[in-house]
Amino acid sequence: MKIPIDPEENKKERIRILNKARTNPELRALIMKKSQVDNTFWTDLFSWTLDPRIVPSNVPFILYPKQEQLDDLLDSLLERSRNGEVVSLFIDKPRAVGVTVTLMNWITRHYLFDESFNALIGSRKEDYVDKTGNPDTLFYKIDYTLTRLPKWMLQGYHEKFHRASMSVRHPVNNNTIDGESSNPNFGRGGRRSVIVMDELAFWEDARSAWSSCGESTNFRIAITTPPEEGKDSFCYKLRNGQAGKINVFDFDWRDVPSRDDKWLADRKESKSEEEFNREVMKSYDGTVEGKVYANDLSRTKIEKCEYNPQKPLYVTMDDGLDGTALIWLQKDFHTGQLFALDCYQNFGKDISFYAPFFGYPVSSEYEYNDYDLEVIERHKYWGKATFFGDPSIKQTRNNTGESCRDVLQRKFGIWVECKDWNNRKWKDLRDLTKPTFRRLSIDPDMCEKLIYSLRNARYPKVKEAANTTQAIQKPVHSSDSHMRSAYEYFCDNEGDLTPYLDFQEEVKEEFDKFSVF
Repeated sequence: MKIPIDPEENKKERIRILNKARTNPELRALIMKKSQVDNTFWTDLFSWTLDPRIVPSNVPFILYPKQEQLDDLLDSLLERSRNGEVVSLFIDKPRAVGVTVTLMNWITRHYLFDESFNALIGSRKEDYVDKTGNPDTLFYKIDYTLTRLPKWMLQGYHEKFHRASMSVRHPVNNNTIDGESSNPNFGRGGRRSVIVMDELAFWEDARSAWSSCGESTNFRIAITTPPEEGKDSFCYKLRNGQAGKINVFDFDWRDVPSRDDKWLADRKESKSEEEFNREVMKSYDGTVEGKVYANDLSRTKIEKCEYNPQKPLYVTMDDGLDGTALIWLQKDFHTGQLFALDCYQNFGKDISFYAPFFGYPVSSEYEYNDYDLEVIERHKYWGKATFFGDPSIKQTRNNTGESCRDVLQRKFGIWVECKDWNNRKWKDLRDLTKPTFRRLSIDPDMCEKLIYSLRNARYPKVKEAANTTQAIQKPVHSSDSHMRSAYEYFCDNEGDLTPYLDFQEEVKEEFDKFSVF
């Protein structure tokens, strides 16, 4: 059977086959059997996509040659993973080449026809995974095809009974497709046939998420366009084999049959140079435009940092209305070197929730997930710390009239050092922070959120028509900016730290006084 690739002719062929199959059980059985082994056959005849740029927007999804190559590779890697081999795939792509919809339809076919298939699909935010009515979500692409399949192919599937938030269940073979948003524990629970991470380069927890799901599946897939941090990103290292062996599948803008040099020229004209290079040409050169610390951070060592009980420990925090960030640091007073050992962030928790992270017993008053307990356990035997925070930590935050600092002191004996603003601005903290990067080491595994926050701190864009004579006062605030603020508060207080010589050096100096050699 030759399947038409012209959309209108393809629609006619779909109607013709469905009409014949309605009254022909043998034909239905043949279609089911062929769909099970031939992804191109099933996709080109039964999958759909929404393209709001055209009318009508309901479009038959027809694989172009590069997408067919991807499907063949996916089937091959899945088969190898089922034979016990651990495989990983990195799909390197520009924007809008149909990779995600290809992959979601590939998952849908295996969900429908495999005897055993359990997939986990993820993106950096829950709203990008599954949100009712949002065509940009991963589950919308799956739903769009499922709701347009003939009933005899669905085998009893009904959206009311088998579709829940972030989940699809098969009524007969118990196959599943589940969703999850970015987090350090991503994919850790359960066993999966395949785990897919969409636009992984833009996840705050890219490194830890990739690692955490490694024990849950033999087949991991990362899809992404290059991020702004370019070659400093985890995904650049992943793509180039620096984070373990991986298969790489490259999409190019020319792989889309409808695109030509005129299309490229139009995109170059309509985008900034940075956007064009990154989103169309897949450049990993990165950008520092508008970023607060990008140039300075290039001097920082990204390396393993171990806790040293002979050096002082510091905890710096930003306790904001929308989230709290904690960073554990140490300083070598001989060299001035700073070591960022660990960090943690959470949202919607009162300040007492964080006490176990400082060595206090876990309270039954709060719920701690596996990752929380893992971080708590790491700090269980660390020494006492000196605490720093935002001057705003003095402000009253609850109905008792107490500030966060009051609560920490009254309940746990923790005193948080902080400086008053005294007419100072954020710019003053920035100027204290910038010079520290040349003597800072950051642990990439434990401090992924800190690295992400510092790399992505940026000033707001100024509209061309706006008056640009007034200097920008502060960077953009978002959920990932708390880590950046917490580090700035440490830098604000670092100049007042009491010099500290480690025990071994003190002993050596005393010994040297009495040595005859």
